[in-house]
Amino acid sequence: MPTFADVILTEDEHLVQQALRYRPEINVIDEYGFTPLIEAAIANHTGIATLLLEAGADVHLKDMLGSTALHWAAENNNTALAKALLKRGADPNAWNVSGQPVGVMPFLRNQTEMKKLLEQSGANIGFVKDYVNTKMLGHLFELVGSGAIMTPGRELVEVSFEGFLPEVTLAMIAQSLMEFQNHFAARSLRRYAKTSTIITEVLHRAARLIRFQQYRIHVSDFQPQILSLLSEDPLVIPVCYEGHAITFIRNGRYLVKCDRREDSRLYDNIVVFEMRRAERFDHAFIQKMIYQKQSDSSINQLLPEWLELTPVTEIKIPAQVSGNCSWANVEACIPALFYLLREEERSSASSDRTGKQQALGFFNEWREWNRDRALQFCLQRFSAAGPLRQATHAEILAAVLFQACNAGTARDNERAERIISALAKSSCHYVLKNYVKVWAFEDVGPEGQHFVRLLQRYGYDARSK
Repeated sequence: MPTFADVILTEDEHLVQQALRYRPEINVIDEYGFTPLIEAAIANHTGIATLLLEAGADVHLKDMLGSTALHWAAENNNTALAKALLKRGADPNAWNVSGQPVGVMPFLRNQTEMKKLLEQSGANIGFVKDYVNTKMLGHLFELVGSGAIMTPGRELVEVSFEGFLPEVTLAMIAQSLMEFQNHFAARSLRRYAKTSTIITEVLHRAARLIRFQQYRIHVSDFQPQILSLLSEDPLVIPVCYEGHAITFIRNGRYLVKCDRREDSRLYDNIVVFEMRRAERFDHAFIQKMIYQKQSDSSINQLLPEWLELTPVTEIKIPAQVSGNCSWANVEACIPALFYLLREEERSSASSDRTGKQQALGFFNEWREWNRDRALQFCLQRFSAAGPLRQATHAEILAAVLFQACNAGTARDNERAERIISALAKSSCHYVLKNYVKVWAFEDVGPEGQHFVRLLQRYGYDARSK
């Protein structure tokens, strides 16, 4: 006999109305890990959700990962359902177990109507930005661990520095690259403006392509849009499998694999292959890679055999430091695409080595600019924050200082000076002292000693505080 959850999943309003006559329990987590209201929101079915609300469904209940029905309405950009939930008292500042506020996806996707609705209902945009910036700094500086952000109710929520959705990563990196090429910092790279513009467009197309990966979308219903996106080269192909996210790039008969995971067999390489059986890499095959479940063996063993991949060259790039595979492998598309595009223009007099050096030079300039921009944003929010929020920003800034500013380069030293200056002059100077205590005194080593000298160089002696 079907359960009430099974009835909800039929998405048949008439059957749900009939089932409600028997007064089923509608405010418990069912066998699928959701409440009936959350299941209706996941299915994006406003009519069924309305029936459940009228029957007394609790809008505040969460699923096993801490998401509310409003989280799912926002994920689906369903403003009608969001309005109904907010009218019943749903919290526009609710967060899940990963610390993600309701408004994050509408904010990142720039969904104007949903953003406006949530803000008018009391959503705190600062809470959303704190979450996004924490993730950004974690990815840009390859931080390990987590940082705390403060909710509008002054509660502290832990946010992991690792993990981000490929769709969001593609869009954010594309947007950043577009802003970089128009920024004064990129003035010495203006000769690459055309190449940079093409790379930005390619990443934006990939971001649109992966949106059809959402659980509620039937790929067959969007074939004209998908085929249009797949028909252009170069093509970035985001692929997720077994908790890992990588990217491929197709450009004619060439296929590039970007996989910077820590235990990769192709450690710190972007590998360019020639497809001996390129005709097999057709639209149907690519759609299976993106929209159907893959395995490690299908990607790393069967695919090379099926396409008869032959290595042509490789581009050296550092492997990811932490578990930010989505970000690391979308980032890797920039030097890979740069190299492919410049190769098409390369004269016989120029060398392959020069092309790789140009690709990595452009990539490194963009990445360092992007890091500086995100750090400056955090420093500005730190200086403008109240005591409790300032403490959360201080924790994140200290993580950048002690995990990512240890290379001794001029850029690292400049970042260190800015962070130390901000923290040492605030009520959060104790954060510096605590870090140095662990790094330099409890576990004495070269890194700890380096940071003691670094702090002293910029006028702060943690041992004297």
